[in-house]
Amino acid sequence: MEKNYLKQYIEFSNAFRKSNDSKESVENIYDLLYELENVDKSKEDNLVLSNVYILLGFHKSAYEVFKEIVDLSNNKEVSKLYVMEQKAKSHGNNFSIKDIRKLKEKKELPKLTLSDFKISKEDNNKFEIPQKEIVIFNKNVKGKISIYIPDLDIEKYSDTIFKHINGLSDCKNELIKFYNQNNEFTNIQANDYWYDTLDIYSIQITLNNSGDIETLISVGDTFSQDHILDIELTNQAIVSMNYDG
Repeated sequence: MEKNYLKQYIEFSNAFRKSNDSKESVENIYDLLYELENVDKSKEDNLVLSNVYILLGFHKSAYEVFKEIVDLSNNKEVSKLYVMEQKAKSHGNNFSIKDIRKLKEKKELPKLTLSDFKISKEDNNKFEIPQKEIVIFNKNVKGKISIYIPDLDIEKYSDTIFKHINGLSDCKNELIKFYNQNNEFTNIQANDYWYDTLDIYSIQITLNNSGDIETLISVGDTFSQDHILDIELTNQAIVSMNYDG
């Protein structure tokens, strides 16, 4: 007997809304999502998957699924597709509700090699790591790092860069402490949940001629979801945090 994912979605989504996104309801929705992502799906199942993505705030993923199953002869579905496309463009998957169980898991550090560094096609003075995931603030990040060095001899600076990136892999205590001591924007105290749910948007690392390493990491957080939190470090020390805009 085939599983009725629609019935399960209705049950879980109702509990999700009534409980104001409780931890248990979020976990139930994510369990449904993981199952749907890994089974052979009918059109109805894909529609459920698209709705689950919308519920959790993955608007780009919801649109990508729905556009594959939309009936272009159905005006109602075409109108829905247009609305979803606009939401995908404006929000992407950037403001989604997180599965805290996954986020809290300790991420394994990758072993970087010189072959992972590529000169940017747009800027000959910039190196990128386009294909391999790195770990920043215990988040797996891919294709979001820019590295500037005094000259183009990446081999000369590779050990320093590897060590620095590994040092950024988990800064929970330092970030929470700095935010709580220097925050002038909200009256909310940062905690483990705040750290675990940070979204990494970009990382810029600059090695100066003096030998110092300046890093700018732009993140999204749960306290101010319409703004970007810019975190600046010199070497491994946090020197500022500011919301952009």
